[in-house]
Amino acid sequence: MDISECPSFQAKVDRPGSKLCKICSSIPASFWSGKSKNIHLKLQPLESMRFEAERGCQLCGILQLGPSRDADRQSGDLEVLKMRRPPYYDPFGVTKARSVLTFIGDTRHVISPTVDLYPLHFGFSLVPYPWSRLKPAKMGEHVENLPLIEVWLENCRDNHAQCSTFSDSEDIRLVNAGELDFDGPPPKYVTLSHCWGPPSKHSITTTKATLSERMTRIPFKTLSQTFQDSIKISRSLKQRFLWIDSLCIIQDDEDDWASEAALMALVYGHSYFTLAALSSRDSTEGCKMVADIQSSYSNRFVDIDFYDYGPGQNKTRFPHQRVRIFETPVRIDEIHESVDDGPLNDRAWTLQERELSRRVISFSKKGPLWECTELRATSQRPWVHNERFQGATNGLFKSKASWQDIVENYSARSLSKQSDKLVALSGLAHAAQESYQGATYVGGMWSTSLPRALRWMIVPQRSKPEPAYQTATEPAYIEPSWSWASVGSPVIFGTCSPGLARHDLKVEEMVGIPKYQDPYGALQCGALVLSGALLVDIDVGDPITGSHALTDDRRMMKDGVSVGDVSLDAPAFSHLLRQWKVCFLLIDIYSDFHGLILREGVNPDDGYTRLGVGTIYKRFKDILSHCKPRTIKLV
Repeated sequence: MDISECPSFQAKVDRPGSKLCKICSSIPASFWSGKSKNIHLKLQPLESMRFEAERGCQLCGILQLGPSRDADRQSGDLEVLKMRRPPYYDPFGVTKARSVLTFIGDTRHVISPTVDLYPLHFGFSLVPYPWSRLKPAKMGEHVENLPLIEVWLENCRDNHAQCSTFSDSEDIRLVNAGELDFDGPPPKYVTLSHCWGPPSKHSITTTKATLSERMTRIPFKTLSQTFQDSIKISRSLKQRFLWIDSLCIIQDDEDDWASEAALMALVYGHSYFTLAALSSRDSTEGCKMVADIQSSYSNRFVDIDFYDYGPGQNKTRFPHQRVRIFETPVRIDEIHESVDDGPLNDRAWTLQERELSRRVISFSKKGPLWECTELRATSQRPWVHNERFQGATNGLFKSKASWQDIVENYSARSLSKQSDKLVALSGLAHAAQESYQGATYVGGMWSTSLPRALRWMIVPQRSKPEPAYQTATEPAYIEPSWSWASVGSPVIFGTCSPGLARHDLKVEEMVGIPKYQDPYGALQCGALVLSGALLVDIDVGDPITGSHALTDDRRMMKDGVSVGDVSLDAPAFSHLLRQWKVCFLLIDIYSDFHGLILREGVNPDDGYTRLGVGTIYKRFKDILSHCKPRTIKLV
């Protein structure tokens, strides 16, 4: 969509310096950078500090907040207050080394040379370039979001090699307002990730009936608040083209929808950046540009500029050193709480939008967030990289997660149509194929992870979802029963990690027939052929007393004896168990014997259908000793 004629946000230009009292202005920049051996500073009495704060000293203003947190320290008749920093720390706050100031000096407590009784801690961090060229933050002032986002983009573009390895694609559909001829590579464009919300909250869409009209012009006033905000932000960041799913895909054309859905890896992977309306539940709530991040994070901070210059030297355009001082120490996991806490992350489609985008600018309820391949940061400390998977370097996408991590995250998200289960993940699967060279992908499973990954299991929920299996009222094929995508519940693979895998149980064939042209999308059918299968006939007994109320855990019976336990994938199976021939397939061994619960088909060619997972206790291992290896087909 060409958004060149649409309005934009206007950024203010204002660069006042830091106002400091005589005592605070005498603090050398070397104290903050760690270059000074002196780790103690003598300041002034609390009463004097409060007086200077009222006169406008920014450093006194935040430091005098510390004693106000402690009733025993609010008296004004304290002796001179002292400030101490750690002798060894990371001045930029990038590592876990604590950048903490300790406030001491209360005469009513005995202060040991090495131990502070009731210490008051402040967080601090040097502000590196290019963030130090932004307007310094003051307590009580709102933060300008657009200049910060511009610095994020500039820093990533100029310094992040991993974020610049993407090639342009000519397969991206860009809707524009006029006839545009492109010479050379395709233009840069922005993508939007958002929640549609209920039908009553949907913005306008492109349909067969409106396609001609959309190709001619899309009036700005007809767009939802989220779409309008994304256009304003894009124009403010000097971007002309914006890709929005509901406008760039013909929603009532099944063929167009299927072909465009298969291109999601390209659409988001090749965009310049993605705007994510993280805290908006539907398209009417907009991209929230939270400016008061000091209140949103409940941790006020101030930027102090220090200049080290000799006689006759003038202050340069930017300070010699900028320090950001926080009312309390900043937590390392700040970005994860901000990113994960948003309605957008409850939606299944948005997982691949976030993971595939090289750069994501999220608008959370606490303020803007940045994510790219090399930096994940908040507006509190926009230069600090916060990594969820510490030490993980060989995972997939920006999060460095394993495929099983991706699936566990994805399966816990909501999806309006169960038939979209694999379609909404196809972009990630397509992009992950490079990491699974030679592996076959069917139904959300990679052949190199089998057979152990077959032993996924559902996670109890507060409310039971409707089973996603094919029923008389749902004629459409969903997924093969052995795939996690066949259930409507969140799944975990945690039970797959321990144990000794059976090396004699092998995948001979893994087949999936695509419903459309996309081999990573929806299926018409799928089958898995295993050789070396050890099967034992069992019965599924009564529910286990005291088991979790939201799971269907039952006793595994053999010749009237309880030999293990069973966890069914769907409670709806319970009343049909006595009609089916049920068996146990051994997958791996870890003290006990773990595997799948299968239903044998009526006819020999019908194969076996998964019903759940089960465990045979080790004291009953003899019931497996008479089993002969077989070749079976799972459907």
